[in-house]
Amino acid sequence: MIIQPTSLAAQLWAGAAAGTTAAVDSWRVGALLSARVMGQNEVGKILLDIGGLTVEADAAGTQLPQQFQVRVLTQGAQPQLEVVAGNADERVAMQGLRERLPMQNGYAPLLGILAALARRPIARALPAPLRAALATLEAAINKPSDVSSPLGMKEAIAKSGTFLEAHLAEPKRETPAADDFKAALLALRRALADIPANRPGSAALSRPFSDTPPPLAQRSLVAQPRAAELAVTEDDVDGLVNQLRSDTRAALSRVEIAQLESQPHAGLWMIEIPVAAARGYDVLQLRIEEGEAVPGEHEGPWTVGFAIDPPSLGAVQGEIQLRAPRVSVRLWAQHAETVARLENEFMSLRRLLEKSGLVLDHFSCMHGLPVSTSAYSAVLLEARA
Repeated sequence: MIIQPTSLAAQLWAGAAAGTTAAVDSWRVGALLSARVMGQNEVGKILLDIGGLTVEADAAGTQLPQQFQVRVLTQGAQPQLEVVAGNADERVAMQGLRERLPMQNGYAPLLGILAALARRPIARALPAPLRAALATLEAAINKPSDVSSPLGMKEAIAKSGTFLEAHLAEPKRETPAADDFKAALLALRRALADIPANRPGSAALSRPFSDTPPPLAQRSLVAQPRAAELAVTEDDVDGLVNQLRSDTRAALSRVEIAQLESQPHAGLWMIEIPVAAARGYDVLQLRIEEGEAVPGEHEGPWTVGFAIDPPSLGAVQGEIQLRAPRVSVRLWAQHAETVARLENEFMSLRRLLEKSGLVLDHFSCMHGLPVSTSAYSAVLLEARA
């Protein structure tokens, strides 16, 4: 892989002119450097962050993982770097991620069908095994009361699907597999596989196209709004079953992407929790990250990012930083009236934290949503199901 000099050389010479040689020293022959993909420029070069420097790379025909290591082979204006292969587990995970990205989509389309079936008699026209599988999926969705307490939130995270295989490997599981969201999706996929293919000429359901960004560790959270309500009748059974097949596959791929992107060894978990609400379902997205502890601390700081888009509030995103006993809370809301409602809960939040022995160090609520950033260009990432 040849590093182009347009950005690299300028930064190295600027550092040398300023008397700073750390950047030059870090690129010594034989050095191992951490690298990550940042995107692609207008002339087709890959933009990389390597050892803290932004550089261009000519990597035509090379499939690069989101994070990797490189070894410096030669120096100069156009240094040569060798991509260091990761361990077998990392290569398997990246292959799995590449296979699932084109199939994934948000939970909203599938949950929209589930909500529509609950309010219309068309459900009676579906095969009994499929109705049972849909009921199991509905039972695996949390209620607002389930996620409003610390213990309830812990249980909701445990049965979100991210930890299904880990729970199955335990001799005694705290969360039964039947309550797990991924397990319910797998049961639904099996029920759909047993139904014959649609009759020739059966019409597909008409609904707006959706392309929900996947839950990637290096991408900002993006709240999932509810899907538009479907008006389905018994004449739409074939199209409905076909749509369920597509939406179930997309939801399963999304769960598996969250599993692949979670890195327990690095203290990072990507989690999505469906929540039942009035006349529909919302999706609570979480990014939970544990930082490194400093000397004298029992554990490192925790950062929890979240995003949700209920119709009553609009899109809301937040970041909670905890370095016990101090807590910092930053919120963003799509609508100005939601900002006012959240600010009115400031004192209630402070009292709740004080009861838990925590101190609210900082609280802010801003109108508008944070700018979504991504380490992936449109060329590298295709999110559509």
